Amino acid sequence: MKAFENILIVGLGLIGGSIAKKLKDTSHSSQVYGFDKNPGVLQSAKEQNLILNDNDLNLKELNDLLVVFCIPVLSFRDALELASPLLPNENIIFTDTLSTKAEVFQILESDYQGVLSKFILSHPIAGSEKSSIEFSNKQLFDEKVTVVSPHQYNSQEDVDRVINFWSQLGSTTKLLSYQEHDLIFSKTSHLPHVISYALTESLFSSLNDQTFTFSGGSLEDYTRIASSDPLMWKDILISNNENIINSINEFEKSLSSLKELITNKDEEALVKFLSKIKTLRDNSVANN
Repeated sequence: MKAFENILIVGLGLIGGSIAKKLKDTSHSSQVYGFDKNPGVLQSAKEQNLILNDNDLNLKELNDLLVVFCIPVLSFRDALELASPLLPNENIIFTDTLSTKAEVFQILESDYQGVLSKFILSHPIAGSEKSSIEFSNKQLFDEKVTVVSPHQYNSQEDVDRVINFWSQLGSTTKLLSYQEHDLIFSKTSHLPHVISYALTESLFSSLNDQTFTFSGGSLEDYTRIASSDPLMWKDILISNNENIINSINEFEKSLSSLKELITNKDEEALVKFLSKIKTLRDNSVANN
């Protein structure tokens, strides 16, 4: 399938920078441009030969353009408003890397009908607790899954081209509706971050600077994601709040059940509970 002739990356942080580095590494035929509110980031990307432009950007005459939004969820509307005057009116497809989808779809459906049909929602399941272009990595998407969320206004041809784009970056793709995406990720990604933030806060409230003194390394691993970008995670928690609250409620039920077994010192029930969870976890990981 034909690669895009031109690509604009909106937001040159960890994800956007990693896309640019991968495109450069694969000698991709596309012309790659960048858009970022921080002039220093643009300058850095230009000096690394990741993008063609510096602060001056006008893409109105370009043909066959893919625009990839790599910004925090609640910055999407502002980013689209800022980028739109620079873009051509036709031969353009949009996608994104945002961690929640319903918020983006609702903005497009209510206020940007002209963009909606050409916007293919996508989310690469790749990242790090580190942010900024400094930590971007050309191998970030290798053998990772990207979720693509087609909606009723998309054409299959446009969806296939976006899938092909992620394949060229080294990713495999899976399809989920945007509603399914937000529900599943509220449990598998957003809830673990909530737990990590809450656990870290609880530990430091009681142990202060002794929190990691006697951890043996496992606690550092468990709480690593509490070092994630606060702005990005504030946006995720707000934009997917209903699903996340439901996931927290479900987790609290499981935690309460385990707490009750511990309170009752029920040895047999504890072994049964822990063995069941170990088996579920081990089998699931082995099969994936």
